[in-house]
Amino acid sequence: MGDFRHILRHRLLITAVRSFLRHDGMTSSAALAFYFLMSLLPFLIFLASALALLPIPHLATRMVKLARHFAPAETMPVMESMLTSTMRSSGKLLSAGFLLTIVAASNAFAAANQSLHTIFEKGTPGSFWKSRMKAISITFAIGGLTTVALSAMLLGPHFGQILEHIFGINHKVVRIWPVMRYVLAVGGALASLEMIYYMGSGRSHSFGKQLPGAFFAVLVWFSSSALLGIYLRRFAYLNAMYGALASFIVLMIWLQITAIAILLGAELNVALAKVKNSLENSTGEAVRDR
Repeated sequence: MGDFRHILRHRLLITAVRSFLRHDGMTSSAALAFYFLMSLLPFLIFLASALALLPIPHLATRMVKLARHFAPAETMPVMESMLTSTMRSSGKLLSAGFLLTIVAASNAFAAANQSLHTIFEKGTPGSFWKSRMKAISITFAIGGLTTVALSAMLLGPHFGQILEHIFGINHKVVRIWPVMRYVLAVGGALASLEMIYYMGSGRSHSFGKQLPGAFFAVLVWFSSSALLGIYLRRFAYLNAMYGALASFIVLMIWLQITAIAILLGAELNVALAKVKNSLENSTGEAVRDR
């Protein structure tokens, strides 16, 4: 039974990768990486302007240190420059960053919806306005989940002690908070991917059925990001060749890796659904034969 499950998982992964290549996933992921980049810059402006309102010292430095756990270190100069240059309290900058983020992020999710419709073989996402409204709703949903995940990490491991001191909360919460913050961060990432698959595929399915692809996408993303970081540390000639452009090039590579992980997770969900339908049909035929 264990060997059968191992073979099944292996075949599912091969099927997912083949479908990804058949759907021209590399081109789609490159397009998504461009849209992610266009939404990342206004998002950083909005985030920096919003965080500037919080009375937290050295917040820009803490943000960069947090980002180092998820993105390759070579991308940090671009993000750090954007954060430090915009991290000041400004109502106009905050409003402009918010509007630009909504427009740019909805473009990214609209493109993701188009790719997911291709993967799930559902044709076109519908009219422009219907697709745009769905992309905007996904933007707000993902934005809320991202806010929860970022807040959990930025508050730090000692936030539970602060709550105990001010509000007198149960000491058990203080003890589990250092672990809970990572659970919230990873849970936010998984829920974000499930939301993308659930709302962007254009088919009737349950929210929980997207969990295997979301887990797989997060695993691929973390593993690929770690391997990219190791490669860049071992082969440091990129800075010598491209100079100031090196950070931008690495950022684009990392964003495409992110897009590839998202699309591969969707492909795995489709492969799982087909295997499940095939098994159900085989079981039904066997019952009828009896």
